[in-house]
Amino acid sequence: MGYMQSSIDTTFKSFQNMLDDKQERGAFSEVELEKLLRDRLPSNYLKFQETLSNGKRVDCLIDFGDINSRIGVDSKFVLDNFKSLQESESKEDVKKYKKLFEDDVMKNVKKISSDYIIAGETAPHAIMFVRSENVYRSIQNNENDLMGKAREKNVLIVSPSYLWGLLNTLRVFLKDSEMNKKAQTIIKEIGLIGKDIGRLSERTADIEKKFNLVTEQFRNIKVSTDKIQSRAEKIQDIEGVKFEEIKK
Repeated sequence: MGYMQSSIDTTFKSFQNMLDDKQERGAFSEVELEKLLRDRLPSNYLKFQETLSNGKRVDCLIDFGDINSRIGVDSKFVLDNFKSLQESESKEDVKKYKKLFEDDVMKNVKKISSDYIIAGETAPHAIMFVRSENVYRSIQNNENDLMGKAREKNVLIVSPSYLWGLLNTLRVFLKDSEMNKKAQTIIKEIGLIGKDIGRLSERTADIEKKFNLVTEQFRNIKVSTDKIQSRAEKIQDIEGVKFEEIKK
């Protein structure tokens, strides 16, 4: 029993650390972004952890060979205040964390805009990757038009499903010799495939909910094992007392 308890405690601690540690979550998001890009585009168009002339390093530079077709893609994690917003019960907390969440999003948008859009070196647009479909939908449906404000900064915010659709579209046009001229137009007009991407986003969100459910169930398992361990120890104590009484 003690060995099983120790094993579960260790596993739970490792799992919880992964969820709580910002650096680990950020690295996990970058890995997911890289896998998605490598799956959809030929490697010769992808430059990972590319350092630009301003000294800033972007997660990936999609490079189609022309200055105006060098598109920076960077993963940003904006989950903490979103989670607090979701868990808020009072109007005051909702208002507080909603503002903090919006600030998180726009802070990252401004950073991407200033760091990864360089006249004469990159395309005049860049992409911000948000790995959570739920967070993305919250940005998309925000009443203060976070998506519009990001576009004003020449940043396109995407979720995994949105980026998947975008990359598929780019992949189709790669067969076209005029790709370099069309890359910017594709980025701007990608909203045309929004309906299909929206449905995919909803389905991906369902998977994310199931993942969160598994996390909660794992916590419940730990609580149950703690109780079992406690009761087992009590039984052992009782048995010890009885044994002493019999000896007397």
